[in-house]
Amino acid sequence: MSVVLTVGKRELLGDDVLSMLSGHNLLPPLMEAMVVDRALRKLGCSAEAIEDYYRAELAADSAFLEKKRAQLQFEGTREEDIDFFIHRPVLLERFREQRFVPLVGSAFLKLKAGLDSVRFSMLRNKDHELTRELFFRLESGEESFDSLAVRYAEGREAVSGGRIGPMEMKQLHPALARVLSTAQPGVVNPPVVIDGFGVITLLHEKRAARLDDAMKHYLVDQLFREWVKEEVRLFFY
Repeated sequence: MSVVLTVGKRELLGDDVLSMLSGHNLLPPLMEAMVVDRALRKLGCSAEAIEDYYRAELAADSAFLEKKRAQLQFEGTREEDIDFFIHRPVLLERFREQRFVPLVGSAFLKLKAGLDSVRFSMLRNKDHELTRELFFRLESGEESFDSLAVRYAEGREAVSGGRIGPMEMKQLHPALARVLSTAQPGVVNPPVVIDGFGVITLLHEKRAARLDDAMKHYLVDQLFREWVKEEVRLFFY
């Protein structure tokens, strides 16, 4: 078998490269990069856009781009690909903006319920009779939620006195999210059974997600990752 890659002083055979890519779990990111590159090679960008993107590096070293080209060439990049890999970060930003920013509004409306965040207290115990008794103690004001959670909670919430969050609704167990979606702040909710536990909850605060700049960036990331996953499926499988 012939040498397909030289790294430093070591020559690697085809089987060596495949084994290392697989063993170090590098095949998935390589496949993702390949489908992204397919899309980016269809785009172009101006010299001004490149200079603007690398403004800080060029201010520190006016020869930065020449040195980057030399580095890529030294590492084995084909001559015809060097400019592409220098332009790639700019092309990726342009692709994400053109392809996914127009979809942000509809994605937000579709996902908003899961993006709302909540702060709440929770107490879980597998003794359902006990959770009913604890609920009545809480409802009557006989004892506080945090004191009972420390003594009786069988989940990780015992460490924090039952307090959890803020957490996005989509991160919660679906049954727990349903309870909190209709809960009133400050009202102890009757126990429900979730995964074998009797679960008592008390909603403190629910914050509606807003389509601000941070949310737009998050949604573009989500849409881009979903696109990459589907492109990998279509291209490789």
